[in-house]
Order: sequence, then C-alpha cells, then structure tokens
Amino acid sequence: MNKSKLIISSAYAASVSIAFAVIITIWAEFFAPLKGWLAAFSGHHWVSKSIFAMLVYVVVMIVFFIFPQKNSDTGLKRGLGVLFTFTILGTVALTLFFTGHHFHVF
Repeated sequence: MNKSKLIISSAYAASVSIAFAVIITIWAEFFAPLKGWLAAFSGHHWVSKSIFAMLVYVVVMIVFFIFPQKNSDTGLKRGLGVLFTFTILGTVALTLFFTGHHFHVF
C-alpha cells in the first residue's frame, strides 16, 4: 500500500469532513427542520452530524485514493497544509458563530 497516497487522501478527506461539519452545524442553527431531522435520525443532532461527517470522510478518502495523484513531498505538504487551513478556519468559524449566537448577534 502506498502510505504517502493514503496520507494525502486522508488529509483531503478530513478537510472536506471539517467543512461539512462546520456548514451543517451553522445551517442547522438557522434551519430548525434540519436540526430536528438530525436529532430524529440518531437521537441527538450532534451524534447525527458525527455519523455523517465520518461517512463523508470515508467516501472522500476512497475517492481520492482511487484517483491518480502525485505522491511527491509537495503533494503531501499541500494536503497537510489544506488540512491545517481547514482546521483553523473551521475552528474560527464555529467560535465566531457560537459567540455571536450566544450574545444574540446572529
């Protein structure tokens, strides 16, 4: 198995999964039927978001692993850079959203 390709695929899949989790979290706060559906799906909306984020990760990782890509150090650095960026942006987005939401700014 090509470990470099697996790491690159995993980094991009994690980035997409982070984006999904951030988007669905904010969307569900503004759209009550979505939050209700997520809660009904598994018993709690956070559990459902986690299940779907995990499924997104697995599907995207498989897709990225199947398709050809460069396995160079540059590709590895780029994939991990994208993951780092999505992690920071997702953290900032949720922090700002829930801080504003708590203080009734949004």
